[in-house]
Parts: sequence; structure tokens; C-alpha cells
Amino acid sequence: KAVVSTQSTGEGGYFRETFRDPMVVDGGRTLVSYIYYMLTPESPNTCIVRNRSPHMHVWHGGSSQTHIFIHPDGRKESHQLGPDILNGELPQVLAPGGVWKFSINNDPSTWGLITEAVCPGWEERDFEYGDADKLSAEFPEHEEMFRKYCRKH
Repeated sequence: KAVVSTQSTGEGGYFRETFRDPMVVDGGRTLVSYIYYMLTPESPNTCIVRNRSPHMHVWHGGSSQTHIFIHPDGRKESHQLGPDILNGELPQVLAPGGVWKFSINNDPSTWGLITEAVCPGWEERDFEYGDADKLSAEFPEHEEMFRKYCRKH
């Protein structure tokens, strides 16, 4: 955890911001921001969240991860993020802005470290936790997943 903060996020896992561009765009939002994000045995998955900006997830080490997106039309998309490109894992995955997303360490007994690059940069006002009841009403075909991965905040 030395690379990241020892304080957990409400989303699950641990993070540390490594860069925030001083240039601002779009009503005061920073141009780009980067964070390290680590899932661990005590926090092997994130909860379901939505961000306004696209996030590029870049794998660094430890467990490969499954990244799942639910698009506004209800389409579910799953990606394997990790080093084994010969078996379908990808070293980076783009989470489009506006999708509901979460990630899971494929080996929950160890850590998994990624970078998230966000453009325009991450701002709390652009972030939303998923609500299992609301999402299940909107996308009933994914209710079981929402009940499992949405957290009360």
C-alpha cells in the first residue's frame, strides 16, 4: 500500500492522486488527472459508480481484474485487464463517461494495481454511487449484479 493511500475509498480499494493538471477547462474542471488505484484482499472489488468523464484504466501489477460497464441502453460490457494479452487480457481499458462501472480482482487473495487517467479530470461533483433499487428498476436484467455490488452511502 506504500504506492497508494492507506485510507480506503467509499468506492472500495485504495487510491492516491499522482497528477492534476493546473490547466482548467469546461467551467473550472482540471484538464486531466491521474490516480493509482489498488484493490486488496480486504477490498477486492469496487462498488458500482458512474463518472461524467471517461476513465482510462491501465494495469500495473498484481491480480488481473474484471471491469464491467453498464451502458445507458442497458448493454453490459466486460473486459479483462491484465498482462496476459495472448489469452485476451488487455493492458488498458477505456470506461466511457456516463456508464455504470465496477471492477473485481480476479484473484481476491492478492492486490491489483491500476492507474486511472481521467480527462477532463476527476471532480467529486461528476461522480455518483449506484443505488441498487433505482438501477434495478431501470435495468431489471442486471438486478442480481446491482444488489451484490451497490453499497449504501
